[in-house]
Amino acid sequence: MKKQTNNTSGTSPTVPLFLRPRALRPPAAADYLGTTPGHIEALMRSGDLHYKLIAGVRVVTVEELDRYIESLPDATGKLHEPRQATLARRRLAA
Repeated sequence: MKKQTNNTSGTSPTVPLFLRPRALRPPAAADYLGTTPGHIEALMRSGDLHYKLIAGVRVVTVEELDRYIESLPDATGKLHEPRQATLARRRLAA
């Protein structure tokens, strides 16, 4: 009999190897959105990103993260002209 590697031992029911998280802590939420944990913290402080407390830990639901990213407008083109400090650093590096 072939052993099933995704089952628990004995006759226990099958347990999935991967569970999709319902909520993420700020570092994982930042990875999910492609930003930084500091940005996630700022969004929570400003009220732009709602969070829940679980045992005193702030978590953001995946649905809330999806809602937030969908609320942002689409953008195209160049973000902005380089700032003077950036241009100065580029000149020094050349």
